[in-house]
Parts: sequence; C-alpha cells; structure tokens
Amino acid sequence: MWWRGGVVAWYDAGMIRYAAAASQFTKIAVTVPTETYAVVERLRRRLGKSRSAVVALALEEWIRSADLAEADRRYVEGYLRRPEAVDEIGAVAAQATSYWGSWSPGPPSRAEDSSRGQPAKRTAGAPPAGRAGRAKRAAPKRPRR
Repeated sequence: MWWRGGVVAWYDAGMIRYAAAASQFTKIAVTVPTETYAVVERLRRRLGKSRSAVVALALEEWIRSADLAEADRRYVEGYLRRPEAVDEIGAVAAQATSYWGSWSPGPPSRAEDSSRGQPAKRTAGAPPAGRAGRAKRAAPKRPRR
C-alpha cells in the first residue's frame, strides 16, 4: 500500500485499487518511439481501449513486476541465510509424490520398431500406413479407336 497525492492504492487480486474518487488522477505526457506508438494504436483500437487505459495498464504491470522481482529477491535471500536441510527437502518431496502410483513403461508408441530402426509390422486388421498403403484407383480406360 502506498500514499500518493491524496490517493491510497493497494494490490487486490492482481489489480491496483484506488481508495480515492475516480476524479483524482494525474495527467502525464510521455514520449515513445514511433514504431511503439503505431503498434499501441493498432492494438488499442482493436481492443477498444483508450490511450489512457493502455498506459495505466502498462504502468500497473510494470509496478506489479517490480514488486514480484523484489519478492523473489527476498525469497532467495531468505534461503541463502537459512538453507533447507537435506532431510527437509526429502520429506517435502516424499509428501508431494506420496499419492503417485507405481509406474512401468508401456509398449513403444512410435511408428518404428525401436530395437531395429525398421518400420513396425502391421497387425492383422490394422489399416495400412502412409502413401504405399492407400488404395490405388484404377486409371480410366481409354476407348480404342
């Protein structure tokens, strides 16, 4: 939460919420590269957004990413100060995977027989694969003259 010019703002479900009335805004002027402006104009028109809405959303996302980067930094620093013990990591991994059943590999799912690099043999009743297996149409016969 922060205080800026009579407006209290805070994060709520990923959005910046303002405690002040909607009339308390500050106008800014920004300079951007022409290519960026052209892309923004095309996208905002397509999405039906105003320039102010686009800039406000971009600034909110920038603030959110800066705050997330700070939270990540604090998280890493905390683990550097007090690393987890090996037995703690093993206990967490065991708990996270405790509901998994045993696993055994099934038959190969490739079109080739993996042991010899040869095409897999067709089983009875299986449709032929690829171009060679397609039914060939008989060429129309030309009448004799």
